[in-house]
Amino acid sequence: MRSRCHHSNSEEVRCFHDKASSRGIFGRVQKKKETSTIILHYLAACHALSDILQARNDKCGLLEEDADGAGRALIGRASKKDLELEVENLSPAYDGIKALILGMVNMTDGLPWPLKAVPQTFLQIVQHLEKGQAVAAGVTQLLTEVQAHWDLVAQFHAPDGSDEKLFAHVATFFEVLLSVFIRLRVLQVAHPVASRIAVDSYNAALTEESQRVTSAMRALESARDWTVSNDIADMKKELQVLNQSVTTDITIDLDVCSAPPPRPNVFHGRDDTVKSLVDLAIEHSTRQPSANLGILGNGGLGKTSLAQVVMWEGPIVEHFGPRRFFLSCEPLVDATGVGAALSKLFDIPTSKDILREIITHLESHSRTLLVLDNLETVWLVPGYGDQIQLERLLRRLAAIPTLTLIITSRGIVLPPGISWANVASATLEPFSAEAALQTFDEIARTSGNDEETQRAAVVELLKEVDYMPLAVTLLAQLAQCGQKPSVLLRHWKKLHTTMLKSASRASGRETNVAASIAVSIKLLTAGPNSEESLQLLSICAHLPAGLQTSVFEQLEKHFEDIHSACNSLTALSLISVGPQHELRMLSPIRHFILNAHPMTANHHAAMRQIYFDIAASAPTKLSEEFTTNSTAVAAEYENLNVFLLHLINSEEPSQSLVDTVNAVSSYAYLTTPSVTLLVALRSRLDGHAILLAWCCTNIGQIYLALCDYASAINALLQASEIYNRIGDRRRAAYCALLLGSCQRNQGFYEVAVQLYTAARDSFLEFQDHLNASQCLMRLGDIATNQGKYEDAKKYITSARSAFTGVSKHRGYAAQCTSRLGQIYTGEGNFATAETELQTAQSEYQAIGDQLGIGQCMRQLGDLRRRQRDFSSAEELLVSAREQFIRMGVPMEQAVCIYDIGQLRRDQGRVQEALEAFRTAAQIYERIGAAGKLEKCRLAIANLDNLQI
Repeated sequence: MRSRCHHSNSEEVRCFHDKASSRGIFGRVQKKKETSTIILHYLAACHALSDILQARNDKCGLLEEDADGAGRALIGRASKKDLELEVENLSPAYDGIKALILGMVNMTDGLPWPLKAVPQTFLQIVQHLEKGQAVAAGVTQLLTEVQAHWDLVAQFHAPDGSDEKLFAHVATFFEVLLSVFIRLRVLQVAHPVASRIAVDSYNAALTEESQRVTSAMRALESARDWTVSNDIADMKKELQVLNQSVTTDITIDLDVCSAPPPRPNVFHGRDDTVKSLVDLAIEHSTRQPSANLGILGNGGLGKTSLAQVVMWEGPIVEHFGPRRFFLSCEPLVDATGVGAALSKLFDIPTSKDILREIITHLESHSRTLLVLDNLETVWLVPGYGDQIQLERLLRRLAAIPTLTLIITSRGIVLPPGISWANVASATLEPFSAEAALQTFDEIARTSGNDEETQRAAVVELLKEVDYMPLAVTLLAQLAQCGQKPSVLLRHWKKLHTTMLKSASRASGRETNVAASIAVSIKLLTAGPNSEESLQLLSICAHLPAGLQTSVFEQLEKHFEDIHSACNSLTALSLISVGPQHELRMLSPIRHFILNAHPMTANHHAAMRQIYFDIAASAPTKLSEEFTTNSTAVAAEYENLNVFLLHLINSEEPSQSLVDTVNAVSSYAYLTTPSVTLLVALRSRLDGHAILLAWCCTNIGQIYLALCDYASAINALLQASEIYNRIGDRRRAAYCALLLGSCQRNQGFYEVAVQLYTAARDSFLEFQDHLNASQCLMRLGDIATNQGKYEDAKKYITSARSAFTGVSKHRGYAAQCTSRLGQIYTGEGNFATAETELQTAQSEYQAIGDQLGIGQCMRQLGDLRRRQRDFSSAEELLVSAREQFIRMGVPMEQAVCIYDIGQLRRDQGRVQEALEAFRTAAQIYERIGAAGKLEKCRLAIANLDNLQI
């Protein structure tokens, strides 16, 4: 519906705020009193709301100075005529009111009650307005009388020389008048609705308003001999009249229907839970007392859908028949409202003792199933009613022997004092991957027959949102509208939680993930220790693998009570406790918090130091103790990547940050090579030539290990160009060595020889014999690949002689010996090849190089395969694979599995060979080794062709 306002809300609010801040009485007092900005916004919203609900002229109702600014006289521009309401034509402007009140609810988070209660209460009423009806003439008269008080203040002329204290008291009094005015307007609009309002809450609110008026007036009188006690007495009479009007005239039309809501059209993955709830409900209903059941969890997990499905299960329908009732608590405000709604639900006539009538009604029937949905809206929200009263009401209901009670509520805590039949299983988990995929397919009308890339995008997308049911449903609806899964995946990686909303329905907790999460945050901030709870939540949001116990303990000194904060978050299911006692968050919640609630500087600095220390503990060499020494960094590897990416994007590069990125990337190079951190850091290093070249070199080296040669060449060329420009020819030569390996691995041997030769000449010029010998080793590899075994042996032998006798180069000497073993294998000289490989293995054992030991075992296994000694080959390859598993080196694991695939192929065990090749391919794909992945796919294709 349209607002009957003569000018837009935004202009009205801006007008009011600007004038109040710059020229009005609040602007004058602000210098001394420092009136908060939130109060000004709140008053502006009150004023705009009053304008929505009545016809207004183009003047704003506020107090200003005289035009000359000298006399401090105050002028009230709003007239009584402005406040007159065209009662017969009143049409509440739903959209405008809702938008404004939602804003007021947010603005009043930090304000005391009843300022906070006004927009919250009004929002509940507005949501259920049906038609504009005639408003009681008595309430309209009250508005006119309140305007008289405005006029009274407006007519006051302060003498010259009055101090700022007087204006502060006038400002306070004016705030009170506005508060009373908005409360009258709320009640005026609430008149058309039909069921009993929570009288106690309004009585308390009106009593508080009266006390505020009295307090403000006393302060004003003490500041200046100026009294309006008679008018205040009139105001109190008005409040009493208003109280009576609340009791006798005002009612709320609750959306209550005796028939249960329909069963959800799409529902997957909760079969065991549904069966358990149905069995408990029926089993307990056949004896006394009946069951009390809870369905708990965070918003968006499908609690309401689960309750609705249970209500329509065959055994439930047969057992309870028409005595199945469903009540949404979302529009209610307190226990009184719940009682009123139940009386209407059960068609019980109103009386002074509604609860007694409800109990009598339920006891008169042999069995009844009642679902109280979204109980948290009346149970967990301070200011919406008396929590204790609601718990008493629930205990009375739970004690009725013929009533089976089911509640749904956010969090993991059930209302106390009640025997719940499913305490251990009340809290819901997200979908399984299978249920998420089934739900997506049914809504989006997709299937496993979709093209491979789109199907893969669906699987990744659902995993990205942690299979959260509401997120899965909304993504499926977007796909149903024609958006391809691959496009949705790109949008998710850019927009995250903000994209998880319905494209066709109004935004709310059931159609917008962010709105659903915001409800939980609202509950959190209304509770105790909310500031620290929100800060702990912000910390957890930066840690996708969860806040580990060791980090939690280190953070303890930076909180007053971190355990209380943790309890508050788990109670609302904003976080959960993982299998290793880590604190985890669902992905949509995590991204919402990242955007909306940043860490404080203190906690940010603490997290920075903690994770820098973890990175510094990462081992840099493969050894027998590598796995043990990697315990801390391995557990935090995902968190380290995400948090360091956050630091890279949010602060200027520093030496400590560069060192930490280097430590994590070096560790990853030995386990699961990744360029993610280095690529992000590279984009921030403009103007830091040496660091940029170092970064590009490391990126190139990692891409080379992953067989992504095009990316490796681009990075190494960039590094080489910088080194040549600044005159660092030695590092430029190292880039040439790596570029040579890129060309060699692609079969471009001539170019590779030129690069290796040029790099070796440069290294010799700088007396760098280590890297010069490395070039000889690579030249030997090229000769081996070309079948030039004699040349290869000369290169490798020359290189080995340069390493032999230098203790710190024993590992390189062992590499040369291992290479000689491969050369002899290529020649078919298996006996000499085995001798060389066993010698290399002994050299590796002498220096404790576990990686080298495992590689020699693998090479010996491949040698035995060529000799058709399959049993010995299998034993060696399996042992090598176990070695790499213990070390945590997936690249070498995949090479072993590939070799096992070749062994199975040679044995004629085709299916086992295919399985091995596919397993190796999965590992290569996971770590991004594109070249080796292609080699596996070729082997699979060849075997498939043989079977055809």
